[in-house]
Amino acid sequence: MAKNTKEGALQTEALVYQSIIEIFFQDGWDAVTYGAIAKYTGLSRSGIQRVVPSKDSMVDAFQGQVLDYVSGLIDASSPETIKASWLAGLEQEKFAHCVRFLLGSVYMETQAKNKIGNGVEILIDKYGEKVIIELIGLSALSLLGVETGKKKGLD
Repeated sequence: MAKNTKEGALQTEALVYQSIIEIFFQDGWDAVTYGAIAKYTGLSRSGIQRVVPSKDSMVDAFQGQVLDYVSGLIDASSPETIKASWLAGLEQEKFAHCVRFLLGSVYMETQAKNKIGNGVEILIDKYGEKVIIELIGLSALSLLGVETGKKKGLD
């Protein structure tokens, strides 16, 4: 990879960002570490830290990709199909990583929390506030292993 050039820096940034996305989708947010990125890319940790100086700044790598992935799994035909497709998505590890990330974002630094909050606002605009609030709650219960009437089809 080219070094000390603007093009080289952009290539390195793209490589780091893509590795963050791939590690996240495969293993979840907790697996996104400097060590994992270094192993994935072959770059030094210090080189990676020049691109993403903190765990909080790693959220920049998402650039709408997580939101696009989640939205792509949702059948927006009706509130019922939105809920059904979201809950079915929780059975897929990649989707579950996205929801865990959303729920865990309340503990993140302000910059990352704001970006994730903006994503939730987009989901609210797209699918409705009531539906998204319900889905976030149902997601938390599902990931905790709590059976609900909706999950059991008793709604």
